[in-house]
Parts: sequence; structure tokens; C-alpha cells
Amino acid sequence: MLDRRPGAPRRPASRTLPARLFGPLGACALIALMAVAAPRPAAAGNGHFLHGVGAVNSALGGAGVALPNDALGALALNPSLLGRLDGYQFQFSLENVDQQNAVESHVGPFSGRTEDEGDDAAVPAFGWTHHKQDSRFAFGMGFLGLAGFSVDYPQDGTNPILAPQPRGFGRLYSSYQYLKIPFAVAYRASDRLSLGASLNLARATLAGDPVGFAAPDCNPTPGGLVCFFPRVDADSAMGHGLQVGAHFQANPAFALGFSYTTETKFEDFEWNSTHANPNLPNFGTARKIKFELGAPAVAALGLAWTPSPKLAVALDAKRFFYSSTPGFGDSGINPATGAIRGPGWEDIDVFALGIQYAATPKITLRGGYNKSDNPIPDAQTFFSLFAPGIFENHATAGLGYQVGEKLRLDLAYYRAFKNEASGPLFALSGPIPGAGVQQEIALESIILTLSFHLD
Repeated sequence: MLDRRPGAPRRPASRTLPARLFGPLGACALIALMAVAAPRPAAAGNGHFLHGVGAVNSALGGAGVALPNDALGALALNPSLLGRLDGYQFQFSLENVDQQNAVESHVGPFSGRTEDEGDDAAVPAFGWTHHKQDSRFAFGMGFLGLAGFSVDYPQDGTNPILAPQPRGFGRLYSSYQYLKIPFAVAYRASDRLSLGASLNLARATLAGDPVGFAAPDCNPTPGGLVCFFPRVDADSAMGHGLQVGAHFQANPAFALGFSYTTETKFEDFEWNSTHANPNLPNFGTARKIKFELGAPAVAALGLAWTPSPKLAVALDAKRFFYSSTPGFGDSGINPATGAIRGPGWEDIDVFALGIQYAATPKITLRGGYNKSDNPIPDAQTFFSLFAPGIFENHATAGLGYQVGEKLRLDLAYYRAFKNEASGPLFALSGPIPGAGVQQEIALESIILTLSFHLD
């Protein structure tokens, strides 16, 4: 039998926040507010990470570890690049993500398919950098919407996994947002070599209904255990990590870049919830739920080729260490409690290629491709329905326009092509014979970034 899961949380409303240019300080406050209160997280593209940050970096397929192109890309990828960006820069970015998820399941002769009904995601980012041309030091900080996942499947009596309680889960909902707040410094050791480091504060928010990582409330029946998993509303946790990087300009045309980001360690998420099984005497009474969830370490290596002032090519390779990350790498069901240990994600390798061409003094064209491993083994599909990070291929494009001496506008579009994964359905006792589940996911996104050069 399927694990029985309780009802659903209120669906978060989609919000549109109108914006206008009203000075750097006001814009900074607006973007910071949006970064903390974005209405819905995006399913990402490299595991649960976005493949890029801001229109410039995203249009290049997320490549740029060795290419000092813009503030947001430097703060996200390699702090040493700040030493190659002159002057004061403010960048404000907003990304709109339309994700297309679906889940299908079958138990014996019964099968059904249900599409995700969540709203589009709004993903903000803000970055500031400062480097005097004659100084060896550069500084920067940002608020970067960097990662997340979400699903919002309605209850569906024709789809066994989403059938009404107690036959299925009912509505399946999750929401996770990850905000990176880097404080970065770079040092130009020589004309060719720059070194950098950043202290990365982080804020994450997690909600779900039902949550399999909590022990279920079960009662025995002649047909076996009937179990209900609790729901949790949004709770936030603060975290921290470090990032180091280096940039080496081998000659005027070729540069190498390297960065390493440590695992982001968060305090435990903790919720006040209630016992969920209406067949038990403790139904509705208070219970505490805790869960540990980190963000993986990332190693990145990049090559940049700039044969002329008009043309730049960036190639990156990254590894995300999910298998050792709390909340991602664990797998299976704890036989003592019935709780799901984790989704069992594996380490992934990502390759990104980006090309930039200055067609005119005011217009810049960009394109790219991003290829990612799928971190979720087929056997773990059931345990990752709440976090469907199975993307593999992205195609990207972008356009930059120099509005004036101090202002540049950049646009980007990318498509993450549909990917599918399938595996067995599970009960507390293990895989259910003759039952399976399949998830599919795709997304497209539009990004607008405004860049102010204030010197």
C-alpha cells in the first residue's frame, strides 16, 4: 500500500512587484526585499542550482569562471574576478521561470498523469563591486537567488500517487529557496594573477506537505499499517560557507580560472507541527519536527579565450558534491521510524560553453549551452518527487544594450529541455510489486538585468 499522507497547505499566491528606477539605494533595498520574499522558488538546472546568475552569465550557459564579464557572474562563480572589474558596479536582476512538471504513476491496472499547477517563479539577484583602477584590492557583496525546488501537484483521484487520503498522498507540495549572500575580496598579486575569497552567508526556506523526512503516525489494521505523514509550513535557517578562487591571465588571449565553494552548513530546520493520523488518540496534538539540509560543495575550473575585444569564449567544468551533503546524499527509509532518510542524490559534473560577440559599440550578442548530469538515480525517483532536479540540457541566448555611459541593459532566455525519470513506488516495507512512478520536467526562463557603472 502507498504511505498515506495528509492534506495540503494553502497555495502561495503569485505576486508581481512593479519596479522603477529610483536611485541605487532604493533599488538596492527593493532587490534585497525581493530576494528574501520571492513568492515561489524555481526548479533549477544543475541539480537544484540555477545554471547561471543574471542575464549575462545565464546567456553564456553559466560559463565564466575565467571570464571577468560582470558583477553577478563574479560573485557567483569566482571572487578573484573582482580584481579584473574596474570601478563601481551595481547590478539588479530579475528572472521569471516557467517550469513544466508532471508526475505519472501506476498500481496494477490503475494509472494516471497529473501536471504541476504552481505559478511562475520570480528569482531576484543583486550585486555590488568596487575596484579602483590603481588598487590591488577589490571588494563586492550580493544577494543571489541561487537555488531552489518546488512542486505543486493537486489531489487527483485518477493518479494513484495523488489519490485522496488514505489511498494516496493527496496534494503533493514542496517549496525550497536558497539565498546566497557573499562578502568578497580580491587581490591582484601581479598583472597576471588575481586571488579571491568570499564569506558566504546563506538563508534557506523550506516547506512541504506531506514531508516524508518526518516519522509517520501509523496505526495497524487487518490490511497492514495505515500511515500519515505530517505537513510543515515554511521555516527558515541561516547558514555559512567559504569560497576561494584564482584567475591567471596566461597571455592577452587566454586565461584560466578556478574556484572552490565549501559545503554550506545550515542550522537545523525546525517546525511546530501536529500528529497527523486521525485514527490515533494523539491526533492533532503538538509535535516537533527537525531536518538537516545543506548545500553541496562545488569545484569549478574555467578557460576563457578572448582573441579580440569583440569576441569572448568561455568553457567551464564544475562538480557538485551532493552525495556527501546532509539532506541530499542519504537514501532509503529508516526501518526504526519509517521516515525517509533522503533522496539519495549523486555527485554531478556540469559542462558549460558560452560565446559573446560585440556586434556594435552598443549591442552585444550571447549564446551558450549547459550540460548537466542527472543527480537522481532511477531507483530514487519516488523519494525525489518533491525535488525534481533531473535537468540535463540547457540552450541559452542573450542580448546586451548599452543604454548610456552609465547604464547597460541585458536580456537572456534559456530553455531546459524535457527530461524524464522513472522508478518503483515504495511503501514502508519496500518497493510495491507492479507499481511505478515517472516524473518529467522542463522549464523556460526570461531574465532582465540592469547594470549601473557609477564611476
